[in-house]
Amino acid sequence: MRQPASSPSTPPLSGSSRVADVRGALERIFSRQFFRVLSVITAIGMFLVLVMGVTVTTTNSGRGCGGSWPLCNGKFIPEFAVSTLIEFSHRAVTGVETILVLALTAGVLYYWRRRREIQILAPMMVIFLFLQAALGALAVVFDPTPPEILAAHFGVSLLSFVSILLVAIFLFEEKTTDRLRDRHVPAGFRNLVFALAVYTYVVVYTGAYVRHRGVELACSTWPLCNGQFVPNLTGGQGIVFLHRFAALLLAAGAIWLFLWARRLRAGRPDLYWGSVAVLVGVILQALEGATVVWSRLNLFSLLAHGGLIALLFGALGYLVVHALPRQRDARSLVKPAAKAPINAAPDPTTALP
Repeated sequence: MRQPASSPSTPPLSGSSRVADVRGALERIFSRQFFRVLSVITAIGMFLVLVMGVTVTTTNSGRGCGGSWPLCNGKFIPEFAVSTLIEFSHRAVTGVETILVLALTAGVLYYWRRRREIQILAPMMVIFLFLQAALGALAVVFDPTPPEILAAHFGVSLLSFVSILLVAIFLFEEKTTDRLRDRHVPAGFRNLVFALAVYTYVVVYTGAYVRHRGVELACSTWPLCNGQFVPNLTGGQGIVFLHRFAALLLAAGAIWLFLWARRLRAGRPDLYWGSVAVLVGVILQALEGATVVWSRLNLFSLLAHGGLIALLFGALGYLVVHALPRQRDARSLVKPAAKAPINAAPDPTTALP
């Protein structure tokens, strides 16, 4: 009697096949879209960390956890007073943000590691995050902390936020307005963007120095300093006046940038709208600086002042990236409008697909 033929057995999966299956499952869960959403959450989180840092400074809560770091008053969960709550919550949010930044860095290096923007911005996110933490630790351990270190702490926090924000923007515009970067940008305009970004950082540092020196009201009126166009330039009055004068030059630079970008609007609307954001940011920042003086250092005016600085510098960072051409292997086969008149309408051959 014939035995029934046995059904062929399924061959066991090889080690490489199992790895491929696991990898495919992880990619379905942690997809590109997942990391795009994560980039937004991480950027918002770093903005929150920055604003909370301003709150710590404004409320003099930097010693709310005593002289211990990373523990608070030597405890993982301390007994709470108001200053302790402010400082401890700032540290807690920073800890969560650290996890988000590391996860985002791993994701963008996995999916977008061939793009030069990511090769630069991803390490910046991590470096500035930990440098910010190190400066924060110094501010706690050393009492009193020199205002130069506190101002540097704010400056590094600002760079950390902007690097994350630029990653988020890149991920969302990768296949849309990012292609505008293939079009021509005058070298002079590019140099102006770079110079304005560096100069703005200097102005921001001087503003942070004014805050941490505690001399904001050395000029108790605005826009004049104690009713004078040029006051005595000694002590806190001189520091505040020099900061205001530097901010005035920044406003002039923002107007120059806007007028030039308006001439490029037909071919480079990304640069035009970026310059609009910078100009609006500078104007709002100046008005908020006046509010700080008029309100005699009201907490919410100081928080708004710090938040607007972050958004202004983010707009400048966007312009820095968009003033640079994409790397050759990332460019589309679109003919750049290098020889088109500045005020001419875009050539159909240069339109985005």
